[in-house]
Amino acid sequence: MQFKVYLYENIAIKCALQPLTQHRKVAELWLGTSTLESKWPKRVSNADQAEIRVLSAVLPLASTFALLDQLPADSSYVYNDQVLAQKGKGTNRLEQHLPLLRYPEDLLAYQAEFLRAEIKGNNPSPGNNTFIAPGNIYLHPSAQVQGSILDASKGPIYIGEDVNIQIGTLIQGPAALLQGATTNIGAKIRPNTTIGPGCKVGGEINHCIFFPYSNKAHEGYLGNSVVGSFSNLGALTNGSNLRNDIQPVSLYDYTLKAPRNTGIKSLGQIIGDYVTTGVGTNLNTGTVIGSHCNLSSIGFPPRYIPAFSFGEYPALRAFDFEKAFAAACAWMTLKNQEIPENLRQSMEEIWKADTSFRN
Repeated sequence: MQFKVYLYENIAIKCALQPLTQHRKVAELWLGTSTLESKWPKRVSNADQAEIRVLSAVLPLASTFALLDQLPADSSYVYNDQVLAQKGKGTNRLEQHLPLLRYPEDLLAYQAEFLRAEIKGNNPSPGNNTFIAPGNIYLHPSAQVQGSILDASKGPIYIGEDVNIQIGTLIQGPAALLQGATTNIGAKIRPNTTIGPGCKVGGEINHCIFFPYSNKAHEGYLGNSVVGSFSNLGALTNGSNLRNDIQPVSLYDYTLKAPRNTGIKSLGQIIGDYVTTGVGTNLNTGTVIGSHCNLSSIGFPPRYIPAFSFGEYPALRAFDFEKAFAAACAWMTLKNQEIPENLRQSMEEIWKADTSFRN
């Protein structure tokens, strides 16, 4: 990739990627070992400095870089009337599809490809651990791994800076545990999983993406799911990722304001930021939870839970805004993160976006 790139947002796509984009830009979504924006070489923050403008939902794959290198001067790549990339004036419109995110589940679809492309092993010494295919394992010198099994025979494994892998953990690649992440004793990290910076996880996790500073520290299963930042899934929280009739899963769509058939048979939960679940909460296949929810449940709560929902299903009610703000600040403080100046404003915008639940 030879050109300076400026990433621009599209409001419609940002809406479709909710709840994961309620507190962040599309370019700030996590995939593989990092955010989308960090994968772009020569990225600039000022459009006037850019040689190519690229839609932030376009995926930074090697094939994408190759096509952008071939884009002629004053031309643009267009697909279904959507400009995906533009060089100069962009007046010469070329019909060309580029891989891009349209829905939250697309992150899971591309997860394995990014993990395999981004992780390069450094053949670490196993010590008192069992390393299978160690040439496919990257272990940072500051990471601690004790009495665990890392199986990279079917995909690479990345263990980042200051990661703590506790006794009895099993990790199957491709998988990445990023800076400061921790596993509890006996955790099972299955393929195609990213555990983001500062997360603490346990139980069984399969084909999931955890954004930074979230927890699922205890027993319970989560599969084919995405979890936003500063969320905490209580002990024995379980998520279903397969319908009993083996039919494709539907997800609530923020654009349609109705369920959308994804065509995918294995799909768990899409969970926003600052979400907490109580002990023993069960989540149905294809559940979408908006940001700032505080939930507990004996049975299965609805498959769409709006932002700022509070309580035990079926008696869900609106989460008091000031209490929700205090809870968000408390979780950030617990994770030793500074509270952003715009947090309250961002929360107010989410609160106002869907008033139907509170009316």
